[in-house]
Amino acid sequence: MKKRMFSFLLIVLLFLFFAIFSSTQVSNPNSNENVPNVTVNATPDNGKVAVILPHPDDETIGVGGTIQMIMDNGNTVHCELMTSGNAVGSQLRTVENYYGVNISANSSEAYRKKLIREDSFKRVMAIYGCQYNIEGYDDGSLNSDIVFTAMEDLYLKGGYTTFYTVTGDINGDHLACYQAMIRMKEKYPQLKYREFPIYWYRSSTPEPMAITNNYTDIDVTKYISKKQQAFQVYYNINTILPSFYPYSTGAISSSPERIYYIN
Repeated sequence: MKKRMFSFLLIVLLFLFFAIFSSTQVSNPNSNENVPNVTVNATPDNGKVAVILPHPDDETIGVGGTIQMIMDNGNTVHCELMTSGNAVGSQLRTVENYYGVNISANSSEAYRKKLIREDSFKRVMAIYGCQYNIEGYDDGSLNSDIVFTAMEDLYLKGGYTTFYTVTGDINGDHLACYQAMIRMKEKYPQLKYREFPIYWYRSSTPEPMAITNNYTDIDVTKYISKKQQAFQVYYNINTILPSFYPYSTGAISSSPERIYYIN
């Protein structure tokens, strides 16, 4: 009788063990398996936050509301603008000197665009109340070495411990930022890393290349007012494809903003 009871209890214990083990394996948030489109809870970013931007306007398109939310929680946000967005050509936007930037009459078209777009970025930074720096590289010239050096300096010299940048896609400057963040994560795994896509709201654009599939769509409706003001700044200087900027067209979302949480 005792042997039967012991055997029965042993079977029950084994059954419970395997049930708990299986459940843990499925729900483990640290699993190495990538599960597509996993929504995670947004964790507040504390301290000094650096946002690495390939071009002027990427901050507003991708994280204009998130930047305000982070600052509203009492944290410092620094925007590091890598290029001036000065590329010119038949397929690219030209710009209008809407704000009367002082530009020499003999300036090249690229230099003229550089000054106008940098000025618009500064105006948007004033709207958000962000600290910022403009690296000033030519549009299309970024590589992971350039971006990695900027990010590492912000950590080692500036004390920034949370980093945001864009996901990878067909744009070479976006890809350089994405690759640099991978390198930062490998060298400084203790820091926090986040990504945001620029084109995820466009049905015709391929899925963004992200380091992780874990993301959350943050409702930034509370911060729409400043984001709309920033969109208007960029709208005012663009003379080709102006409908790209007004939030009312739906081409760019005012809310939500998609943030990929890497760690």
